[in-house]
Amino acid sequence: MAEKLTNEQLLLLNNLMYMNEKPFKSITEYNNVSVKTIVNKIEGYDLDDNKDYGSFMTGADWKELVAAIKSDEQLMNMKIIAINEDSAPNGGGGVSAVFVDTDTKEAAVVFRGTAGREWEDNFIGGGKTDTTDGVSTPYQENALEWYRSLKLEDYYVTITGHSKGGNKAKYVTVKDNTVDRCVSFDGQGFSDDFLRRYAPEIQHNQSKIQNCCVEGDFVNILLNDIGTTTYYKGYDYGKGGFAENHCPNTFFNFKEDGTYSMEVGTQDPNMQEVDKFLNSYLRTLSDEDKQKTLSMIGKLVEEGFNGADINKIMDILLKDDNVDYVASLLAYTIKYEQANPELINALKNVLDASGLSKLNDVVDTVVEVTNWKYFDLAAGVAGIVANHLPGFIEDKLRDLVKDKLGYEISESDLEKLLSVIGKTSNDMGNVELNTSGEDLKALVSPFYEFFSKKKFMVEPSKLQEAENQMEGHRKQLEELQRQLEEVTKQLDVGKFLPKVQLVALAMSINNESKKCLQMKNALRNIRTNYTKSEQRIYSKVV
Repeated sequence: MAEKLTNEQLLLLNNLMYMNEKPFKSITEYNNVSVKTIVNKIEGYDLDDNKDYGSFMTGADWKELVAAIKSDEQLMNMKIIAINEDSAPNGGGGVSAVFVDTDTKEAAVVFRGTAGREWEDNFIGGGKTDTTDGVSTPYQENALEWYRSLKLEDYYVTITGHSKGGNKAKYVTVKDNTVDRCVSFDGQGFSDDFLRRYAPEIQHNQSKIQNCCVEGDFVNILLNDIGTTTYYKGYDYGKGGFAENHCPNTFFNFKEDGTYSMEVGTQDPNMQEVDKFLNSYLRTLSDEDKQKTLSMIGKLVEEGFNGADINKIMDILLKDDNVDYVASLLAYTIKYEQANPELINALKNVLDASGLSKLNDVVDTVVEVTNWKYFDLAAGVAGIVANHLPGFIEDKLRDLVKDKLGYEISESDLEKLLSVIGKTSNDMGNVELNTSGEDLKALVSPFYEFFSKKKFMVEPSKLQEAENQMEGHRKQLEELQRQLEEVTKQLDVGKFLPKVQLVALAMSINNESKKCLQMKNALRNIRTNYTKSEQRIYSKVV
């Protein structure tokens, strides 16, 4: 009998979600279709081994993925019963689908990685948001709303996703107790505010969450993670180089004989240091500044990954609304570099390798300008008579920016740049580094602390396990009762005594089955009421 899906099988389904480049059709076009039909369709294409079909996945990569799925009868027999394409807000978002295994009664709810406008959504989740609870993001809420529209009561629910999809999977698991298991592949974490707001829900559900991350992945390090984490070695780095650390197929070590595996590894130290730096900076900002800064960073990263040139990057950095936030970030980065040169080097290495080296160049330019002998004079007139700088100073600054960034600066941008530089210089005198860069754990109220130490703490996850056990016993008893009824029917009329005994035994089993159902319902009521009580107490304490 088939077992529940392994992490490797779930990852293969996650890879299928990335069919969005010609000649592929999006997974959203395959509702009520079997996995077998989909992979046979892909196999029918004349794929170019060296062509990138999106997300740095070549034709050769797709052939390996198709072969792996075709060798798996359980996956091939699965069917898609629901699909969703998130279209709000701001035009375009993630794709999700539900794959079901009718033999094991498992439903795999799979969220695709970042799409459309979701890069900005990734970053704004690092602080207070404009959603109802003030800590969720629009796309997270959309994912939960869609999940709750599904009718999966009869299934064992495994929820999974890659990148942004992994974050959505964890979010839904925290917010909805009907999820049985969550497997996130390189999914980012959550803000300090989110962990405080949903500490009870996280504590109740994070035992269900598994994080699978490539050693050098640069997305899973964002914000605070929840659940258990295992790091894996990355394979098959092609033209994408470092960026392929975040590709969904990088986990797989495909061998020449057609077999494949996921090999356990250790996290890249550079990633650990970048994680600490980001947490450190965000914890120095007010809610409003954090929100605006994260939105700006999200736009920069989105443009960077979309291949934007220096002109687009400078447009964002020199936008009037961003000048203060750019100066604050630059000032902190420079101060951080002075105190932790080995850590900031890790950040620069990551940005360089990610194809975002222009952001490094901007930092270097500001550092060089602040050390420039004409800096005080230039900064002193910033925003006042910038258009009337002595010609030789203006020429020197233009040459410096062009040399470092390859950017031809206009008159208006020159004034804005001087304003950024002046504010950066002023901010550097006020920077206080935050030395706490480690990920937070789900914070608990004094109520939690007291009862956990006194050993009075009720664990809803354990109650859920007991519920599942009661349901399992009930089903076993039902099956035994059915078998007894079949035997009873086959007995001769003359064998009255054995028949009466079997009927009595069946009635006894039926009574025990009812008791199991009653116990299961009682446990569910206890768990539900306890959770609600905790949330009310927690909200008052916090």
